[in-house]
Amino acid sequence: MSPVIESHFGLVEALSVRVGDVISLVGAGGKTTILYGLVTELRRRGVTVIATTTTHTQAPDSPTTAPPIVFASEEDNWLQSVRARVDRYGAVTVMGVREREDKLKGLQPEDIDPLRGMADCVIVEADGARGRSLKAPASHEPVVPEWSTATIVVAGLDVLGRPLDKENVHRLEVVVELTGAAVGSPIVEEVIALAIVRGYFPTIPRGSRRIAFLNKVDDAHLKQAERVGELLLNAGAPEVIFGEAVHPNGCFYQMKPSPA
Repeated sequence: MSPVIESHFGLVEALSVRVGDVISLVGAGGKTTILYGLVTELRRRGVTVIATTTTHTQAPDSPTTAPPIVFASEEDNWLQSVRARVDRYGAVTVMGVREREDKLKGLQPEDIDPLRGMADCVIVEADGARGRSLKAPASHEPVVPEWSTATIVVAGLDVLGRPLDKENVHRLEVVVELTGAAVGSPIVEEVIALAIVRGYFPTIPRGSRRIAFLNKVDDAHLKQAERVGELLLNAGAPEVIFGEAVHPNGCFYQMKPSPA
């Protein structure tokens, strides 16, 4: 039977984000866009949010797209500063160290634990991909807090048809090993599905919702997203979301297996 597809307006609805969630974003192809899209949409609903990361990241492109930043290494009592920013602004970005003006280092998972009681939601970018749209993790990745209530594995479908090489794929050697695809061959739907299911699903903490998010899917590529989604569902994914994270209040689609 065909999977069930439902449409939802906005990232928050599509991902069923609720007060109390700790959401970890892993994979490639739009994690930071999803993170700040969720922050924006949650704030519209009056939900307080802390955004953070457990990896290295680039500084936000624009101060208008991200909450004010607290650097743990630059504060005498950084947790007090976080609480004050949340109380005043409703949202805050928390980083560990400012290594360069354009390169920031995140927190250790244990440092995120006390943040859970300071805001309605905590959103964690828990993986790095160096701007690529597809990735499978190395043995030390991703760095997902064990108390994450939802882990979202992201892949950018703009990579379909492009060569399987280091220009398009992060951790190329891992993707090749997991999928059996040849370096330089066109990236097909099966490669994306296997990178997610074999690469990321085993790393997700027990009890955390597993969500595959196919990003960069406009109306012209809905059928491609459906094909990848069916492969993911057949391989055990509980749910698949696809759409364009650059439009966080736009239309997203949720695929689930057909009821028995």
